[in-house]
Amino acid sequence: MCPPDFMTAYVARLRGVIAEHGFAIQPVLGDESSAAYCYTIGLHESLGCEFVMAGLDVRVMQGLLHSLIERFAGSSGPVDGEALDGVLANGFQLLMRPVTSLEPFSMLRAVYGQEIAVPYWQAVWPDSAGIFPTDASCSLSPGTQPLL
Repeated sequence: MCPPDFMTAYVARLRGVIAEHGFAIQPVLGDESSAAYCYTIGLHESLGCEFVMAGLDVRVMQGLLHSLIERFAGSSGPVDGEALDGVLANGFQLLMRPVTSLEPFSMLRAVYGQEIAVPYWQAVWPDSAGIFPTDASCSLSPGTQPLL
């Protein structure tokens, strides 16, 4: 738990980043019981939705989220089950899927209030055979990349 003064200052900093850049990316570090994830905050104001990724190095996910933002800028947004080429190396695709709960996105609620309701889209990466964790034959262990 963070001291209240720290949280107030941090939320103000996030609001400043959103005002300047149109969004912020919030990393959440993993530990032995949960995978790391990163999510956008504020993007819904220009794009109509937010993005999240889980299970990779935080810096890698931040870079991939920036690529997704560029990819969907000026579009109507992702479509459930849409496979994206050209974002990952070696010809691997990313799969876009809607997120079912806003619970993991506490800083979104800190910035916009508890009643915020915006769509989040998870960019899911495949195993080494190109199979996504949405498929039972995926070789990734369940905790590697949780489906949010």
